[in-house]
Amino acid sequence: MWWKSSDSNLVRCPFRKIEALLGFAAKAGKVVSGEEAVKAKLRHGKIHLLLLAEDASGEVVKYFRYKSEEMGVPLICAGHKIEIGWAIGKSRRAVVGITDPQFAKSILTRAREKQAME
Repeated sequence: MWWKSSDSNLVRCPFRKIEALLGFAAKAGKVVSGEEAVKAKLRHGKIHLLLLAEDASGEVVKYFRYKSEEMGVPLICAGHKIEIGWAIGKSRRAVVGITDPQFAKSILTRAREKQAME
């Protein structure tokens, strides 16, 4: 696996635990998906949480892990591209950015709760 348990910004959780909240955020228009769109929002400091698919390519993983650490944006690794895309009503997505701080906090809290329980 490409992550280490010592990574402070990285949270790994089962996708089903955050799927509903991700769907709500997408319906509210607080989600940016796709590599280029997320990169653009990251450059402007508009992303509060990153969600990365477990089956994302090595280049995508490397870039977003670096940016996550550099910008202090939490990173969640959960689900596969098809699951993430389906949850937000799109096709396959390797990366999703949450632009709303409250949705980001809720999703991160849910992911961390479930991680501690496992």
